[in-house]
Amino acid sequence: MQFYKRGGSRKTWQRGPVTSFLFLLRDAIIFLLPIKRLPRFIVKALLGINPEFIFFVHARRSEDIYVALPFLVPIRRFLGRTLFLKILHTFPPFVLDTIRTESGIDGLVITSIFLSETLLNDRRFALKEGVKGLFFGSKLAPKKAIFGLGGLWPMVTRRGLALEHYAKSRDIKVTNGHCGTLVSLVLTIKELAKLSDIAFEEMKIAILGAGRMGTNLARVLYGKVAAITLIDINETRLNKVEEKLREMLSGTDIQKYTNRNDTGEIKEIFATNHIGVCTTSNIRRVLKPEQIPGNTIIIDDSRPEGIPRQLSHDRIVLEGGLMKIKGIKQKYDFGFGIGENVFGCLAECFLLAADKDKILKPTLGEVDFDNFEKMISVYGQLGVSIGDFKCQDKIINKEKLISILKSKTDLVATIPFKNICWLLKIGDINQLTAA
Repeated sequence: MQFYKRGGSRKTWQRGPVTSFLFLLRDAIIFLLPIKRLPRFIVKALLGINPEFIFFVHARRSEDIYVALPFLVPIRRFLGRTLFLKILHTFPPFVLDTIRTESGIDGLVITSIFLSETLLNDRRFALKEGVKGLFFGSKLAPKKAIFGLGGLWPMVTRRGLALEHYAKSRDIKVTNGHCGTLVSLVLTIKELAKLSDIAFEEMKIAILGAGRMGTNLARVLYGKVAAITLIDINETRLNKVEEKLREMLSGTDIQKYTNRNDTGEIKEIFATNHIGVCTTSNIRRVLKPEQIPGNTIIIDDSRPEGIPRQLSHDRIVLEGGLMKIKGIKQKYDFGFGIGENVFGCLAECFLLAADKDKILKPTLGEVDFDNFEKMISVYGQLGVSIGDFKCQDKIINKEKLISILKSKTDLVATIPFKNICWLLKIGDINQLTAA
């Protein structure tokens, strides 16, 4: 999860050294208090809101820490890196931002100061830090509040399952956000197809990363789009995903590719698919700029970001699956500007808190596809809509997106004959006529 906006407008969110120190001191006192939950009126007095949900993130890179806690900059220079890091690792989780919404379903963003590398390299330590975040958040939220996981927290807590016992002891509900993320990605793909007048059933999608989210996306798209290309460095994982998909009867063509160093072949994959979606979580770049051909759109949902943002006008990287919460007021820039846009995983926290009829369920472990369908059906009613097409803080011109997708309309001719037979079988004559 990115904590700051790159470029000249980075300081749109900036606490002063004194303010950041006082807020951290406040949160440290709350963390250390031997009580399970603060009274609601005290929370309101301290934070200005009574949160219905908590969204838990972590620092993505060291610059994030200094933006959130600027008083650390001179201390870092005085102490040196080694001693500074030892002191830094004693800091408890703290409040990064408050979220207010038009519907009155307010929330908090809390953060751990630890970086992605630390969390990935020491899972036992990461779990302990996750428990700390949950304990801190539960002190500020009412019973049955939603505690959502952002960034790498789902990965290092076994998609939230490792926190389940602790959440029950604090009477709070954990969600890993994967259902909301999946909803946001599918809606973004559908909106791009609609925008360019390409039938969703004719879309060809390349998915980078055959992990949990990549597999979930492939499963949802399977049987609804013309072709899916799965890309991963792990051939065994690719084979398992393919086998699982082929258990379902469908006319969707499946291709797989082991992504190593063949720049030419990866370019060909992007050239022969309408859209690429990056779902892998990796602290390194997944692709280099030279591996991405012209006339390419990639939705990058990986955190930290796997796809470089500084590409040319006909190679567009969209921030992964953004959603909008109506009337949201937030001060922190997660990397795509300050406004109504949020990540799908944060939108899931809000949806669960706003769902007074309890139609939706938190996501623990694997995505429940019945829950996914319910979320797709009610998100608009609960004040959430599809987000903007953005790359960092810039809104991408829709005409540019249309132009790239229109240049690929002849891809329908590459749909294998068995897909045409499938369209005949389900009686989709309109699609055949369009083809």
